[in-house]
Amino acid sequence: MLEIGSAGGRDALVLEGLGRRVRRTDATRAFVDLLRQDGHAADVLNVLTDDLGGPYAGVLADAVFLHLTPEQLVGVLRRVRESLSPDGLLAFSVKIGDGTEWSDHKLGAPRFFQYWQEGPLRGLLAGCGFDVLDVTRETGGVWNWLLVTARPVGGVGGVMMGS
Repeated sequence: MLEIGSAGGRDALVLEGLGRRVRRTDATRAFVDLLRQDGHAADVLNVLTDDLGGPYAGVLADAVFLHLTPEQLVGVLRRVRESLSPDGLLAFSVKIGDGTEWSDHKLGAPRFFQYWQEGPLRGLLAGCGFDVLDVTRETGGVWNWLLVTARPVGGVGGVMMGS
């Protein structure tokens, strides 16, 4: 499976503990270097411009797509769909809200945030060729999140992330 935005590798470790093979990637060279220093293979990957490879049984993008404009997300979702096997699954999370903002919270450098509501996000996914299997609201923390699982239209349901 492909992990977009691996950062420190927390999610990849969990998935590997479940017996999955994970291609760790991040757009930030410092995160890739950190992963490599910890003994993991990792690639610099810009989802806006780089070839995603594939086919993958699953693509995970935890707290990554919230940094893309809706127009950018459309392009990335279409590219992700093309990188998935026909029965592959996409899992990602975005923050619940309205509008956009730039914030230097957490990393001390300005980052773009696009907030989402479930309805418009479902519509965008459908327009990009995905069937939404599940949207879970995770609320009560500092931020509220939408956790999304989807598959390419016409794909076969199944358990996520075999490769």
